[in-house]
Amino acid sequence: MADVFISYANEDRAQARRLANALAQQGWSVWWDRKIVAGQTFDQEIERELDAAKCVVVLWSKNSISSEWVKNEASHAADRGVLVPAVIDGARPPLEFRRKQTADLLGWEGHGSHDGFVSLCAGISTHAVPRSVPATPDLQKPAVRRTLSHRWIGLAAIVIITLGFGFYWRARTPEPLLQEKSGGPVELADSVAGTYDGDVIADSLGASQSNVTVMLKKIGPRRVRVTSDYNRLDSLEVDLTRSGQMILSTSSAVVLSINLDEHPASLNYNPGGVAYAGKKR
Repeated sequence: MADVFISYANEDRAQARRLANALAQQGWSVWWDRKIVAGQTFDQEIERELDAAKCVVVLWSKNSISSEWVKNEASHAADRGVLVPAVIDGARPPLEFRRKQTADLLGWEGHGSHDGFVSLCAGISTHAVPRSVPATPDLQKPAVRRTLSHRWIGLAAIVIITLGFGFYWRARTPEPLLQEKSGGPVELADSVAGTYDGDVIADSLGASQSNVTVMLKKIGPRRVRVTSDYNRLDSLEVDLTRSGQMILSTSSAVVLSINLDEHPASLNYNPGGVAYAGKKR
C-alpha cells in the first residue's frame, strides 16, 4: 500500500515523475507509474492501488481536465475522502472539484520551498505521516517506493522520525542538554519556549490562515504546552526530544519540530488536520 497515488494525464508524465521523486524524498511511498508488471491486468492493478493508497494527488492540467480516466480517479478519491488536488499549468479543475482547496504548482521546478509544494505536502500529511525507510528513490518501477529523508525542506518539513530503538535508548540514557555559547546547559523546553508568528498553511476543514500566533510555554525540562490564537489548533502538552539542532515531539500523533539552526528558529506544527509553520519572535 502506497502513501500517495498520483493521478495524471499521460501528457504530464514528466511533471508526475518530478513530483513523485520530491514526495519520496520527503519520506512518502509513491505509486505513480502506469507501467504494469507483466501478467497483471492494467485496470485491476490501478484500481487496487487507488483503493489502498492513503491519499490521492490529482494533477489538474489542460490535459487532465478532459481525461475521463483522471476524473474517475479523482471522483473515487473524493468519495473516500482522500483527495489532495494540485494544478500544474493554471487550468481550472472540473466544476465538481473546484470547492476543494487546491495546491498551486504553477512554475514549480522541484524545490521544496515552493509555496504550492509546501501546501501540497501539508495536505498529504493530514492523511499519511512520512516514513523513515532506508532507500534511495527508484521511481522507474511501478512498485511501492520508499526513501529516507534526512532533510527538513523549508516550510514543508512536517516530518517526525521515531525509531523504536531510539526511544528504548532514551528511556535509559537521557540525552545531553543543549549547550549555550557560554558553555552552560540549556533544558530543551527553555530552548524552544516563546512566541512564534506564522501561517496555517493547510486545514482539512477550511482554508489557510495568515498571521497566526503559536505559544510554547515550558512546563517541565522536556515538556511544553502549545497554545494558539487559532481555534483549530488545540492546546496540547508535548514531550520533547532532540536530534542535533532539531527539537521534536516524542509522539508520532503530533508533528512538532523546531529547527534551532535557523535564525530565528522555525516551528512546524501539526496536531492533526491542521498544518502550521512559523518563526520565533
